[in-house]
Amino acid sequence: MPFAEVIFNIPVPHAYTYKIPDVVKSITPGMRVLTPFGSRTMTGIVVKIMNESKLTSVKTILDVLDDKPLISEDMLNLTKWISEYYFSSWGQAVQLSLPRGINTIEKEVIHLIEDEIEEDLSERQKELYQIIASNPDKSKDYYRKKFGYNSFHYLLITLEKKGYVWREKKRQGARVRELTRKYVCIPKDYEMRKNRSAEFQKYLSRRPEINDIFTTNTAKAVLLTDFQKLTSMASKTLKKIINYEICSLEERRVERKPEFENNEPKKNISLTEDQRRVVEKLLKDVSKGQFAVWLLHGVTGSGKTQVYIEALKKVIEAGKTGIILIPEIALTPQTVVRFQSVFSDKVVVFHSKMSDGERFDAWMACYRNDVKIVVGPRSALFMPLKNIGLIVVDEEHESTYKQKDNQLKYHARDVAVYWAKKNNALVLLGSATPSLESYYNARIGKYGLLEIKKRVENVKMPDIHIVDMKYNRYKVNNERSLFSELLVKKISDRLEKKEQVILLQNRRGYSSFIQCKECGYIPLCPNCEITLTYHSYHNKIQCHLCGHVQPAFIHCPRCESSNLSYKGIGTQKIQNELHAIFPNAKLIRMDQDTTQGKNMHYKLLSAFARKEADILLGTQMIAKGLDFANVTLVGVISTDVGLAIPDYRAAERTFQLLTQVSGRSGRGALHGEVIYQSYLYTHYAIQYAKDHDYLGFYMDEMKFRKDFKYSPFVRMIEVLISSVKMSDAIATSRQLGIGFHKRAKEYCNVIGPAPAVLPKMKNLHRWQITIKLNPNTDPTGKKTKKILRDFIKPQLFSRNSNIKVSVDIDPIL
Repeated sequence: MPFAEVIFNIPVPHAYTYKIPDVVKSITPGMRVLTPFGSRTMTGIVVKIMNESKLTSVKTILDVLDDKPLISEDMLNLTKWISEYYFSSWGQAVQLSLPRGINTIEKEVIHLIEDEIEEDLSERQKELYQIIASNPDKSKDYYRKKFGYNSFHYLLITLEKKGYVWREKKRQGARVRELTRKYVCIPKDYEMRKNRSAEFQKYLSRRPEINDIFTTNTAKAVLLTDFQKLTSMASKTLKKIINYEICSLEERRVERKPEFENNEPKKNISLTEDQRRVVEKLLKDVSKGQFAVWLLHGVTGSGKTQVYIEALKKVIEAGKTGIILIPEIALTPQTVVRFQSVFSDKVVVFHSKMSDGERFDAWMACYRNDVKIVVGPRSALFMPLKNIGLIVVDEEHESTYKQKDNQLKYHARDVAVYWAKKNNALVLLGSATPSLESYYNARIGKYGLLEIKKRVENVKMPDIHIVDMKYNRYKVNNERSLFSELLVKKISDRLEKKEQVILLQNRRGYSSFIQCKECGYIPLCPNCEITLTYHSYHNKIQCHLCGHVQPAFIHCPRCESSNLSYKGIGTQKIQNELHAIFPNAKLIRMDQDTTQGKNMHYKLLSAFARKEADILLGTQMIAKGLDFANVTLVGVISTDVGLAIPDYRAAERTFQLLTQVSGRSGRGALHGEVIYQSYLYTHYAIQYAKDHDYLGFYMDEMKFRKDFKYSPFVRMIEVLISSVKMSDAIATSRQLGIGFHKRAKEYCNVIGPAPAVLPKMKNLHRWQITIKLNPNTDPTGKKTKKILRDFIKPQLFSRNSNIKVSVDIDPIL
């Protein structure tokens, strides 16, 4: 009997071996299987077939869920590389390549037996019983969330033994599958069929309007529900007409996909001299069909997207496919519209704000080879396209390409380079402000470098003014506002001219925090110990890390004083002041609070494109990639906010953000202006952004990086230790830090352990160890990573929920 190695979406570093049942005649790697796993039933992925196994006790696969592999051999190899490089399990990494909701899962349902409590239950047992009794027949996970994790399983087993509850295991099928609808199909030869059916002609004599409907829809398929509304025909009558062979009823697949309206007028595009020069170089590599990486450094408004399109045309002509990665979901509508206008239905979009059904259909369109181009954020990289010829990473400098929120912390830009190499494809990294790492790689010859230094049609770069906010605050009712006198004057001028304005504030909410002026009390998140952000719209204070929300107070909880101060500047507060200064101006606010609903990014940006608003106010999501010809003024409310972050990349990120948002101004026939409001206006990042001087910033920043041994000169690894108990986090981090230093001191420098930048998050205390690789003894990091993996493997893949260890390769704060 043959055997299969199977991996699961759990933090376990190895595969599990199962017998393949005799009834299964064909099974290959990449297929999904249903297997027993302990006391549960789980869906896994087959990764290897073997004729024999040395294991003596092996369970048998319950079912094979696919008739052919969902995951290709190349994709399995990619996800295995990701798991090894980024210190995750293969089973977790392989989930990147599958759409959500397709797995069969087993859930445990708890049922009540006794309706009354006897005296033999402890207080904690009674508490759990009351939760179950108040809402019976729910899943075990439901009750665990209500009760908490503390002794839940032990107490549940006790209630079961005493006969108060019983547990039932239920298998639940996939949440998503192909969507089908029934259609009434009227054939081309309807007239001939009508004439030869006497019964149908009798029916038409009673209802002659049916003939008009059939004639109008000849050679068409009409949705059954629409047909019934149109004809008011009973189901029995339709069945008779089908038996007369006048029409047929067919079940067809319906594709669920987001629709984006093209608000841009059609343009006759002719390439600039710089674009033509860049495209010619790229097409040479495309025609060779060999792996290459190019960094396209083009100023904002230089037409980088058109370069992507020209390269992609050649790739599609050669019978290959392409992936277009974008950093923000907010950029999806404009980007998709640009590519769909050229490539029509060959383009599919894929991102997390789509429904599970839409994502499934997009994934299946790639799997069936129905489309040639995928557009989306980092998850789009793992779509099952065949014969990839081009991967574009637009705004390649953006930190959103780094997955930071879970155990698997990968960087989509670096994975894209590896994936392209395996496909002999071209990688095109595009940005007006390349990451220092990418620009350094281009300067040393690791990547090719392409530059476009002028905007399309020689449109001038915007004029940038810096305002010292210590002396130039605009007053409203004798109180200093958040705006400078110059910015208010410029906004007023644009409103009069019917031009549009973009305002950037890199913080959402109304205020950063509330503080009592009497006793100094500041409300902190009980789970993360950071200040709670005040949101005036709901009158609540919220933690933006764990989501904790509580009502805002009018009296201080500590001293009961009503003398409260609202500190910091959020987008809601700016919105209120704008309404006070410009009561007739129409305003759209874009931040995570206003874009939570489905397609809200698209709806808000479309409204602004249609000039339904004069001012677009938002956070980082409006700073890049957007193209509105009528925007002639950009204002940055708090230019310095990013410089205060304890991160060696703070200056680079500030420069990039300022340069990107400045590029939204004056992209059409009208000249643009930009206002930076600042208290640290002499900072080199701000000054270089004002002068549109990327190279000057690069040279200064690289001196700092080299002196203090930071990327790109020294590669880094960060080990994060989290625990509910601070003592456990400290003890484990010290044990790991000292032990690893002894083993790897020849290849790296170990810094710490020390409290993490956010020392508490989601009720977990966090300590970190920072590892700087020695570029002389271990330039690639292979030796250090091998020692680290072997040393922390027990903790990294431990099932001990009290202590969690994660590893971040090439960390980004």
